[in-house]
Amino acid sequence: MPLKVEVVATDGQVWSGEASTVVLRTKSGEIGLLPGHAPLLASLSDGPIVIRPIEGTEIKAAAHGGFVIVDSNNVIVLAETAELASEVDVKRAQKAKDEAEKSGDKEALKRAESRLSIVVG
Repeated sequence: MPLKVEVVATDGQVWSGEASTVVLRTKSGEIGLLPGHAPLLASLSDGPIVIRPIEGTEIKAAAHGGFVIVDSNNVIVLAETAELASEVDVKRAQKAKDEAEKSGDKEALKRAESRLSIVVG
């Protein structure tokens, strides 16, 4: 039985579908979710989410803040912000990274690096 996955940000649904695997970062470290995973509630760390759908190619998203909930093969990612790799404006993300480095804003730098990692890395 596949995982039913929902990735939702404060401004709306980012992705929904069935997957064989989901990999994401929590405050406790990176975790991989497979069908049959034990129930879980965890805080997300800024970073990539990798979804391997039942059909189609791997999906990457950048998530910032929020939680992941796992129960009965349902995975719900509730993020403050989330963006699919296909939606990332690389020039804008690189500019945000450069500005964050200059200003010393560590949180903005983590967000920019996360966005760039799903399109470049």
